[in-house]
Amino acid sequence: MRHNRNKNIITKRWLICWLTVVLVLLAGLVTFAAYTNLNSVKRVVSTQGGRGTAFSSNYLNLTAMSSDIYALKNISFTESGDTATFEINVCNYVHNDPSKVNENDITYSMTLTLVDKEGTAITGSYSGLTVSDGSDNPPGFFGGTCVISGRTLTGGIKCVDTYRITVPREFIDTVNIRAVAEPDSVSYQYTDNSKLGRVFAFTQYNAAATTWTGSFTETTAEGYDGFNYVIKGQGKGTVTLSWDKQELEISNVFLENNGITVTEADGKKTFTLNVDSNTRNRYEIQFYKTESGVYTDMETVKSYVTFVFSAS
Repeated sequence: MRHNRNKNIITKRWLICWLTVVLVLLAGLVTFAAYTNLNSVKRVVSTQGGRGTAFSSNYLNLTAMSSDIYALKNISFTESGDTATFEINVCNYVHNDPSKVNENDITYSMTLTLVDKEGTAITGSYSGLTVSDGSDNPPGFFGGTCVISGRTLTGGIKCVDTYRITVPREFIDTVNIRAVAEPDSVSYQYTDNSKLGRVFAFTQYNAAATTWTGSFTETTAEGYDGFNYVIKGQGKGTVTLSWDKQELEISNVFLENNGITVTEADGKKTFTLNVDSNTRNRYEIQFYKTESGVYTDMETVKSYVTFVFSAS
């Protein structure tokens, strides 16, 4: 009896060992399968932009909290205009994807500083320089600086603050504006430790330099479910974009965000877009492959899209 009991114990231990081995092997197979599946998924074009951070702007760029270096953006004066006006938006969602809203409140300050071409602060005052933030008491510049503090973008819902800035003609090639939207110490953790910033320079509009272009950013057609298409340029006019609907389908996110209506005729879809680089100088579009499309190389993909620009 003891011998049989010992034999049963040994048999049970072997069964436990084998079950353990089998479970380990199964776990390995599941992990490998997940890894293989993950790496076999085609790369899809991103509609988020801005590193996917739910703190964005139409003009200001995401900048590390510790950095004081900001990209330059030119604002053009018309030939006869005494002033130039532009708007800065500050939003609590991912750039190019308003559906991805920050779930947390973001409290920040907008600081506008007058600087010279080298970035040194200017303390003078200028007639015709105004800022509007939608309030009954618009902020002003004092000692060359305008600070709008205590602004809060409410978490969980789409929020946008708009600042409308008008500058006098004497700013052309002499005075720049450094704009920084900086979260407070608590809110930085909700913006990936980033602020928003840009330096605005002012130039005379040059009609000869007016041009808008459209092009794909990808260099190969393989391995993607879709493609990024960028429209960018200088000046004012109308862009007309057409594409073969059998080969490509446009992102609805882009259409909805820009209030664009698409028309359809002769197997092609088309939209027109009024562009003005003083308001916005770049549009990012996502085109997706269709089930019946042919994508042997980028030259083939390019042939499916027609871009036309007409200057105002």
